[in-house]
Amino acid sequence: MHDPRYADPRPDLFGSLLVLVQHLSRRLDDALAPLGLTSRQWLLFAVMERWFPDRSPTLTEAAVRYGTSRQNVKQVALGLERRGYLRLVPDRLDRRATRLELTDKVSIFYQPDLRARRLEILDAVFADLDPARVEVLRDLIGDWLAVEARKRERQLLTHHQEG
Repeated sequence: MHDPRYADPRPDLFGSLLVLVQHLSRRLDDALAPLGLTSRQWLLFAVMERWFPDRSPTLTEAAVRYGTSRQNVKQVALGLERRGYLRLVPDRLDRRATRLELTDKVSIFYQPDLRARRLEILDAVFADLDPARVEVLRDLIGDWLAVEARKRERQLLTHHQEG
């Protein structure tokens, strides 16, 4: 007999995603501890590498992709600035905007031992999943993140027009 409480998969999926985020964050925090970094700081690096590979984003641009407020991204960025991984600099054309510029210190992440460690972590996270399903998951989440980014951009545009 079908349980009507589970007819709509969205509540279960939503809760499961939040639990998964907790597990992944803990695992990443443990892996980053020797570098003195957190999963939130690593996520900012990942956002910059993925969506802004050839330029320094503004705090607002990074916040849209990070999925949080400009103020939260600034707090994460300030921690990275204190550790020498990036600089917060005024935009040359719009002094109201602040850009995130990576420093040469981030090259540490491309050293062979850290690249190998990164692969070990990814292998452990995805070891028990079929590679084809991992690709489907990547595509689904990519689509979902694009939708969320467009929503956030519209919110910011509406807020800017009203203000």
